Amino acid sequence: MSRFITLKTFLIAIPVLIIAIGLSYALPQVDVVRAVGVEVKRVDITDSETGQQRTRDVYQLQMETPEGRPRVYRNEDNFLYGKFDSANLQAQIQSLAAEKQLVALRHYGWRLTLFSTFPNAVKAWPVEEGYRHIPIFNTVVLLGLAILGFMGFRRVRRAATARAETRRAREAERSQRDALAARTAQRTREAEQKNQADLNDFLNSGDDKKD
Repeated sequence: MSRFITLKTFLIAIPVLIIAIGLSYALPQVDVVRAVGVEVKRVDITDSETGQQRTRDVYQLQMETPEGRPRVYRNEDNFLYGKFDSANLQAQIQSLAAEKQLVALRHYGWRLTLFSTFPNAVKAWPVEEGYRHIPIFNTVVLLGLAILGFMGFRRVRRAATARAETRRAREAERSQRDALAARTAQRTREAEQKNQADLNDFLNSGDDKKD
């Protein structure tokens, strides 16, 4: 039983972990950072179809936290986020960097130094000191997913309960049939024994008359 529970927990934990990782990457986050500068880097990439190398420009936004720690974000268009103004965002950050303006920068993705990956900036707007961002969009998305997950869990649980009740009903019906068959067999044996006893009594009474 414990092995089954462990396997069941494992099978549930895997998709939950995958969804959590996907949400961590895809849901937009907002960092309060100070604009420092912009940069355009030329990167050599390999075309997946032709196998040839080509060069493309990669926009980067250079920021730093209020504590002075550096932060770098890439600045690329993304259809899913409705971002098609990377050049405008690049110019905006360049303008704000002249006075090291504090900005709220919305982004998605991870910073993985091992693979030289950067989160992608989506939008930025100037803010004042002490600004605290309230993640309304993420809260709504997570709440909606939690409601859907709860409804799905209840539906699965109801289906499992219905299957268990059906199984118990079948087992009870089978037990009743077995008990009925056992009683019928017992009555049949008793009737046969009674008939045999009556026959023996009849035969014995005939012998007594002959004597």
